Amino acid sequence: MNIKFTGVILFSLIAIMIIPVYADVNNAELDKETFTIDNKFTISGTVSDAERIMLIAVMKGENGEKLIKNQRTDPDGTFSFIPIDAALLFNSKGIYTITVFTENQPFDTGVEIKVAYEKSIANVLPDYILELTNIGNKGVNETVELTFTASVTDSTISVLEYSLSNQLNGATINKDTGIFTWTPTDVQSGNYILDIVVKSGPLEDSETITITVIDKPEPVVEPEPIVEPEPAPISESKELGVASFVDETKDAQSYVDRYNNEASYKEGFDENYSEYDSIYQAVGLEAPAVEIVEEIVEEIVEEIVEEKKFGFCGTGTKLIDGICTIVEKPNVKPWWQFW
Repeated sequence: MNIKFTGVILFSLIAIMIIPVYADVNNAELDKETFTIDNKFTISGTVSDAERIMLIAVMKGENGEKLIKNQRTDPDGTFSFIPIDAALLFNSKGIYTITVFTENQPFDTGVEIKVAYEKSIANVLPDYILELTNIGNKGVNETVELTFTASVTDSTISVLEYSLSNQLNGATINKDTGIFTWTPTDVQSGNYILDIVVKSGPLEDSETITITVIDKPEPVVEPEPIVEPEPAPISESKELGVASFVDETKDAQSYVDRYNNEASYKEGFDENYSEYDSIYQAVGLEAPAVEIVEEIVEEIVEEIVEEKKFGFCGTGTKLIDGICTIVEKPNVKPWWQFW
């Protein structure tokens, strides 16, 4: 048993010595975030094992791949390439990818550094993806405010700047918060194409949207109401009822007698209760037929008098105080009777 156990240990030690330990690049970065074509830059970083190992740095750009440098790591597992001339690598606008890996590490597992180059200036791109959250097309009525908030899919990105690439009259977007606001006027109906843009350092993303402004409907004019003529007031002479001064415990005829016999009582009634046709109506009695006839005669006489005031009287009458009155002729004897 001891011999077998010793053999297992010896085999394990030999296996460890024969099988190599491969180190991978943990991280890599440039010493500058921005530099010009006339500058030099350095690549530095660490590997997974503290031992000297060969590193390879390759850059892939618009015109294919270029070998930048070979470099051995330091004994403590760090590395730093000697400065590299930017002019030897960058020659046209585009995105360049620098990949750093060890001689025993697969290329596709190496650490990538992306650099954007344009107009003699290179910018190291962040290691995150900048992407707008889908906004979509919008619709709004004239004179009504439209508002929405633009945002990115990665909420951990802290440095952002929003803008509009083609300015729409009256529309604004807050560069820090992404809040968009626009109130179209009453003559701005139609479709408007707008680009929402976000930037983070050298990274940029945008979305093109269409805003449809709906024409404000004309106000509805209500027709003038038809005013119906008010019905003619119904005479209340027959619905007045018994006058307020009447004591129903007394004989109604007593009021009629006072009216006919007391001038002051008659005058007071006629003045204060003119809404009644007669004292009989006021006390709830039917007027005698004789009095009705008398009233009719009085009305006829008044009408005749009114007509005669300006007329001519017949033979033997004379208009006196508007009434044709019979005039007696003097009794004159014929001339032959004077003898």
